[in-house]
Amino acid sequence: MIILAISFMSNDIFNSFLISTTKMQKSAEIVASNEHLLIEILLRMPVKPLFRFKSVSTQWLHLISSQYFSKNHTLKNPNPSNSGLLHHNHQYITYISPIQNPDSRRSFGPEPVLDFLKLPPLFSCTKLLTSCNGLLLYLLVTSPHVNDNSDIIYIVCNPTTKKSNPLPYIEDLAKRPIVNMDLAFDPQLSLNYKVVCTRYSSPSTGSDFDIQIFSSETGSWKICQGPFKSFRAGMLFQSGVYWNKRIHYIDSWDDDVIYFDLEDETLKALKMPAAQSEVNTMMRRSWYLERSGGYLHLLDIEMNITRASYIGIYELLEDYSGWVLRFRVDLSVMESTFPRMVQYVDACPFLEGSDERGRVGGYYTYWLLGLVRMGGEDDENVGFELILSMPNRIMCYNVRSGDCKEVVYYRDDRDRRGYDWNNVVGYVDTLSPV
Repeated sequence: MIILAISFMSNDIFNSFLISTTKMQKSAEIVASNEHLLIEILLRMPVKPLFRFKSVSTQWLHLISSQYFSKNHTLKNPNPSNSGLLHHNHQYITYISPIQNPDSRRSFGPEPVLDFLKLPPLFSCTKLLTSCNGLLLYLLVTSPHVNDNSDIIYIVCNPTTKKSNPLPYIEDLAKRPIVNMDLAFDPQLSLNYKVVCTRYSSPSTGSDFDIQIFSSETGSWKICQGPFKSFRAGMLFQSGVYWNKRIHYIDSWDDDVIYFDLEDETLKALKMPAAQSEVNTMMRRSWYLERSGGYLHLLDIEMNITRASYIGIYELLEDYSGWVLRFRVDLSVMESTFPRMVQYVDACPFLEGSDERGRVGGYYTYWLLGLVRMGGEDDENVGFELILSMPNRIMCYNVRSGDCKEVVYYRDDRDRRGYDWNNVVGYVDTLSPV
């Protein structure tokens, strides 16, 4: 009787399994046959799984590859989280992921991120200029011996979709050389992007520089109404960061943030926050701008060879009324974990702060690669991770908890050279068309 009861129970379970499997198959068939329902489901998927889904069927391949799907997926996912960082060094692009990966030591190195461009060998110089919400701006320069002149080509590309768009030629480059090129793209506002070109102007215009804007909507360049006077003679508008319909630049000489408003085509200045430490001849300050989590951040680095150094993390208020200090990171708390980051400077024994060997401590060797904002709007939940390059490794440091995690480890210090802020751009996966 017991055996018979077990047999009946097993049959019931098996029949239930068959029924549930049949229902799942029917549900899958309903979804597959209803293209509208299928699109609504796929639009809510992250980017990377979508490329695997292309192999499901010809229908899925055409659907996911369509421009209609790309546009709508971008609109439904306007703020994708950072996938990682791209470091450009000569001919190589290195992908750095802030997500801890047990295989990162073996996989770290040059990646074929831009191989889809299939660049011919006639290009003597290639440079990744900037990124903005998943789109990259790339510079190509041909060798002079090809046609007795160097051709300069700018390309906007999306490495996720492997699509690219060369920008129209810019006239009079020899007479009015380019100071900087910046990319402006915000999927929350529009699927069109803009490229801002800052150039030295001719003396006849009475300005220090001119600004031209390329719009993907019109496919042409537009000269902004100037003249534009620089706030300081010889200022270079480099490493611009796009946020809130404006491109922001650091003017470290005057302690200003200069920003160009793309809507009214004006140039304005915003004062940086005052130093938190006492300013003296032994302290050196440097600043970096970073966009993360929908906010613009200013990282204020105070380096002092006679005392601990700090990194202040500020957020710019949306109305541009001032800066809010979110965190002030004391780098000395990391010394015990990473003693190799501490460097010493030979000095006279009587110098304040020197040890018995005549050395001054507190000089740190590191590169600040990136910043990741986490949490919500209020002060209690917001947090940050600093991505730092140190001797032999790249680390993520949680400024709230103090936790460190190793992202990349490399054998010697030679690999670390060049991993500075100016050579690294943020990267996100997006289906946005170019």
